[in-house]
Amino acid sequence: MILNLENLLAEAEESSSGLDLLLPATSELVAGVAAFSVVFFFIWKWALPALNVTLENRAAAIEGQIQEAENTKVEAEKSKAEYDKIIANADAKVQKIIDEGKAAAEKIKEELLAEAKSEASAIVEKAKADSEAEKERLASDLKGEVAELSLQISQKVASSMSKDDQQKLIDNFIKELG
Repeated sequence: MILNLENLLAEAEESSSGLDLLLPATSELVAGVAAFSVVFFFIWKWALPALNVTLENRAAAIEGQIQEAENTKVEAEKSKAEYDKIIANADAKVQKIIDEGKAAAEKIKEELLAEAKSEASAIVEKAKADSEAEKERLASDLKGEVAELSLQISQKVASSMSKDDQQKLIDNFIKELG
């Protein structure tokens, strides 16, 4: 093995330049160019069009997916807008219901206050009427008692008076009435 390595080094020294070491032999170069040309021709003729068709199909599929995503995005935005509109309407309806409830409560409150005032007024009027009736009854009872007492006093006074005095008293009373 050492011998082979020495032979290779000796041959390398014998060659006139280092360029011969980099370039292949002319026959190998011609065979390589011919093989490359044949492979290039077959790839250009059959493989490249098939690859282009595959890439075009893939690009079309990607464009379709992008378009579908944009359509979905537009639909989602429309749905969101409708949802926002529904929520806004719901908020407005809730506020309207609350306002109506407040108005109804205020109306009921006013009706109850008016009814309470009316009942209070009726109670006060009834109490005044009862008081007035009681006052009149008491006055009537008092007048009756006064009349009875007056009659008793008159009888006592009349029994102590003479007949002439009684006659004068009756005449005076009739004059005052008439």
